[in-house]
Formats: sequence, C-alpha cells, structure tokens
Amino acid sequence: MGGWRGNRPLEWVRGSRNYWNRLVGNFTLEFIVLLTSCYYGVKGTLYTFVQSGQLPYFQKYVGITGIEYQKYKLVSSLPWAMKAWIGLISDNYPIWGYNKRYYMVLATFIGSVSFALLGVLDIDQSTALFAALLLFFASLDMATVDLLCEGKYAEKMMEKPETSSDLVSWVWGVYQLGSLTASLFIGPVSDRYSPKIIYLIAVPFALQFLIPLALGYLPEERVSPASEASPIGMTRTNWNAGVTMRLVSYLPRKMREKPRIFVMAFLTALSALLLGVVHLTGTEGQQLTYTICASVMLCACSSWALPPVLSRANIYMFLCQVLYIQVSGALDYFYTAGPECFAGGPSFSFSYYTTYTVIVGSLAAWLGVVLFQAWMRDWNFRRVFWLTTFVRVIGSIFDICIALRWNLSIGISDKTMYMFGDAVIYNIVYQMDFMPAVVLTSKVCPKGLESTIYALLAGMQNMGQNVSQSLGSYLIEAMGVKTACKPSVDEECDCDFDNLPLLLFVSHMVLPLLTIPLTFLLIPNRRMTDTLDVGNDDHHRVVKEDEVELMPNDAGE
Repeated sequence: MGGWRGNRPLEWVRGSRNYWNRLVGNFTLEFIVLLTSCYYGVKGTLYTFVQSGQLPYFQKYVGITGIEYQKYKLVSSLPWAMKAWIGLISDNYPIWGYNKRYYMVLATFIGSVSFALLGVLDIDQSTALFAALLLFFASLDMATVDLLCEGKYAEKMMEKPETSSDLVSWVWGVYQLGSLTASLFIGPVSDRYSPKIIYLIAVPFALQFLIPLALGYLPEERVSPASEASPIGMTRTNWNAGVTMRLVSYLPRKMREKPRIFVMAFLTALSALLLGVVHLTGTEGQQLTYTICASVMLCACSSWALPPVLSRANIYMFLCQVLYIQVSGALDYFYTAGPECFAGGPSFSFSYYTTYTVIVGSLAAWLGVVLFQAWMRDWNFRRVFWLTTFVRVIGSIFDICIALRWNLSIGISDKTMYMFGDAVIYNIVYQMDFMPAVVLTSKVCPKGLESTIYALLAGMQNMGQNVSQSLGSYLIEAMGVKTACKPSVDEECDCDFDNLPLLLFVSHMVLPLLTIPLTFLLIPNRRMTDTLDVGNDDHHRVVKEDEVELMPNDAGE
C-alpha cells in the first residue's frame, strides 16, 4: 500500500501527459489554442466580468434596487437565448466565403466597444437601461464566439465520440481558469474604486481572440457559392409553380432542407427578445403570463420541429434551467446589504462575495471537472442527473440556514457557512451537471447543421435561464422580499428579507426535484460513451463502443 501511494504522483503525471497527448493527437494543437483563447479569454473572463461585475456595478455605482437589478441582468443575458438566430444566420449567410470566421471578428469588435463604453461613460439610475443594453451587446459578442466554437468542437467530437469527454473537460477546465482570473479583479476593484473600471480591464481580454483567428487556427473551409445556390431556376416552366415555390427558391439550401428547425430557431430567439420587452414594459401579471405561455409554446415547438430523441433532450435541459428558479435580485442583495438595510446580516464585501468565494468556487468547479473525467465519464446519463440534482438541493440548505440565521446559533460564521456551502457544493455540482448536458447535446446534434442545431439546443437552455429569472422576479415580488435602500420622505430604507427562507425553499429545493421523474420520460437510458444516432422522426439507434453492429432502441425496429 505504501509503495502504491508513493507512486501516485507519478501516475497523475503520466495520466495528465497521456490526456494531453490524446487531446492534441485527436484535435490538433492549433484547435486547442483557439478553444483556450475562446473559453479562457472570452467566455471565462468576459462572462465573469459581466455576470459577477453587474452586482457591484448596479448596486454600488448605479444605485438601483434588487428587482431592477434582476430585470437588467435578464436583459443583458438575452443574447445567450438568441444563439439560434446567430447559428441560423452564420450557417446560411457566409461572409466572404466563411460561415464562422468573420462573424467572430465582427462580434469581437462589438463586444470590445461595449466594454469600453461601460468603462468610460457616466451612468445613473435614469440611464441604467442604457448600461443594460451595452451589457446586452457585450453578451452578444460572447454568445456568438461561444456558439461558433461550440459548433466546431461539436463537429470534432462527433468525428471522435470515444474521446469527446476529453475535449469537454479541457474546454470547461480553461473556462473555470478564466473565471478565476476575472474574479481576482472584480471584488478588490469594486471595493476600492469605481466598479466600472472592471469593464475597462475586460477590453484586452475581448480583443485577444483576434490573434488565433488571424493566425488561421479555426479549421474552416471556404464555402463555395455554388453549394448555396438555389436548385430552382426561374424558367417559364416553373414560373407558374406558384408564389410560394418562387419565394422558397430564394432561401439558402439548409433552410429549404430543414424548414422546421429554422422556424423553431426563429421563434426561440424572438421569444427571448419579447421576454425582455415584457419585463421592461409590462406588469408582474403580464410577465408571468408571457413567461408561461412562451415556455409551453417552445416545448411544443421542440416536439414538432425535432426528432424525438433530440426533442426530449432539448425539453429536459430547458426545464432543468426553468425549475431552478434564479432569485439573485434577493439573494445577492441579502448577502451584500449594509447594516442600514439589514442589521445583523452577512454584510459581505464585494471582495469576499465576488472574488474570494468565486475563486473557491472556480477551484471547486475544477474539482467537478476532475471528478467527472475520472469517475463519471462513462456513467448512464440518468444517474448523473439524479446525483447532481440531489446534491444541489442539499447544498441549498446552507443558504436557507444563513437566511434563518441558524448558523450563528451553532457558532458558525456567515462567511464560513457560505464558503463551504454554496461556494463549494453548488459549483462542484453545477459543473458535474453541466458537462454531461454538453456531452448529450453534442451527441444528438445532426451532422451538417452543427452551428444551428447546437445554437438551438444551447439557446433553449439559456432561454430556460431567462425564464427562471423572470419567474424569480415574480416570486420575489409575490413573497414580499424587498431590497430597496433609497432615501425617501418617510424612511431611509425599505428592506425585508423575512420570507427569503421560504423563497429559497420553493425555488431551490422543491421545484428542482421535479426534474428527477422527468429523466425517465426525456433522457435516453444510455451511457455517456455511447454514440447516439438521432435517426429520423420515428426512431433512433445507439452504437456501443465495443460493438460493430447497430442496436435498435427499446421499442425495436
């Protein structure tokens, strides 16, 4: 036993070296550099600057309430649900012969300008919406670059399904490293200086993605104009075929081949935009009505537009996001509220809440990557989702205990309780839950439409997060949680966190458990190392790693 322990570091070194050689051997060094630039520099750092930086920016610098903060945060995240539009456009309308390259360049320029304006403009409560729109365009940059890289690495994983988890582990490992890097700036800068400085720091991280693009590290072939040409000529013979046929003939080839998919792509993105409009202009009742109707419509549209296995996976991942209700407008303000708002509360500094805990969370998420790669990479999809759901629900108990102040009665400080509860457990479980979702998405993505299908599935998941934020805003109002702290005639602050424990119990414990029975209806009973064949609308097949012949589904063929 002692000898085995003594050789264990060497085994880790050998395993890491074998992993790297396998990664580069299967996917090339240039492609790994491109993905690192994308997921470390763009999605890792920039996404964290936007998501974690919004709290000090809107709370300390702009001075808006928690409800307004959650609504503007929803607006800023809408491009992630609009990935379907981005994929549709890039797949069908190449720029100078390329479907991805120049869309990435354009998005990088837009994002860089948006970050620069956030860093130099003076924003107050009356112009807070303009800041949210700049964050919207910054997110559009990240969503575009992320999507087009996803489409490319999904294509690569489908070519080598037996090593797909290797690429996923690398992508989300460097993503967490980027998140950790951004977190080092956000808290200290926000506590000592103006929070808007963090967006000036984001500019070089946005621009660096131009380097691997300029070096040609994106494996993309130039599209021949003839390949997109319409097969229908406007001759006298077909001129009388009708207006519809003539209009359809002008559509790109991929739209003509899969019209339902592109209808759904359009509706998903449109639903996201309208959700933002309703939240900015409508009442709470109108917001709730639209949110529910849009969710039902999108699930029905998924069943209509996609093959069964693809549709069920899409609906499940959408509902997973919806049923974990996001209440950041209440929870973030609860943890960072000063004594004038909540006497005896946690009163976390931004350095602690957005830097120290995020660093610990990033390290915990790294642990999630390691656990997934070493322990769960060949598990059954259903088992993974069961485990992560249960652990995430249990982890929510820590937030509830802090909200009830029970931790103080047993001698545990707020910082300790939060650090070893939500910061660690949530991030480990989130990563272990997210990675099999990425693997499942890549396996049900049909070849030839990678960007659009991946955009559709990823966009639906992000739309689920937007729906979750929308429902969260409604629940915060309905349960009477108040976070306003503005001078008024009658009182200095109007803060009330009495119902926060109940809000957390419903949104983070009860509702997420509903996803467990859904796995039996929506998730294939297959291992993550199996190759799923989406097939046609009637069936799908699976190829085992150690088998040559195709096996039919449970219902037979």
